[in-house]
Amino acid sequence: MLTIDEIKDISFRKGRGYKGEDVDAFIDEVIVTVEQLKKEKSDLIRKMDILATRVEQYRADEETVRNALLSAQRVADSAVKEANAKSAKILAEAEAKAKAMLAEGEAVNAKQKDIYLKLKADSVKLRSELETIYASHLKTVGEFPTDAVLVRKKEELDRLYPTAPVEEEKPVEPVETAEPEETVEPAKVEPPVRADEDFEPVTPDSIDYVKEDSKYSDLKFGDNYDVDAD
Repeated sequence: MLTIDEIKDISFRKGRGYKGEDVDAFIDEVIVTVEQLKKEKSDLIRKMDILATRVEQYRADEETVRNALLSAQRVADSAVKEANAKSAKILAEAEAKAKAMLAEGEAVNAKQKDIYLKLKADSVKLRSELETIYASHLKTVGEFPTDAVLVRKKEELDRLYPTAPVEEEKPVEPVETAEPEETVEPAKVEPPVRADEDFEPVTPDSIDYVKEDSKYSDLKFGDNYDVDAD
């Protein structure tokens, strides 16, 4: 490859052919062109050096960015994994707590239901007992004599055992005396006695009660009452 100096110092032998002026002019243009190309080459080399430096910087930056991206990706993956694990744990705990609360609520409901049914059963039993007691009381009330029975019994006793009317004693006005009056006990009135020897004293068992028909006549009451007898 020719240098600028070699081009400048070149010489040609003289003879018939090209004119010296034309050759010198061409050489000058070649020199200018070569110098321009040299200058451009230098500029290109400088630019290539700059570009190479930048490329190296870009490569270093790219590696840094790549490492940063990889690190960020790893951190993100770890954060997502940790968040998924925490969310799964929270969800599992919430589901377990909800199931426990639901089971506890169902147990409470079942217990309250049993209590309610027991109270209802006790109410039914109490009602049955009250109805039995009430029916027994009604039977007892049905056995009590009425006003009409009392009147008939009085008439029957007056007919069987007549008595004289008792006169009411008139009150005696007190007389003031110096000495206190002696207290006189009233004479005892004996009940009338029949003349026949077959007389028997009147007792509650000897009286023939006439039971009045009543809607409670068939009711029974007392210790001898048998519930299963009916």
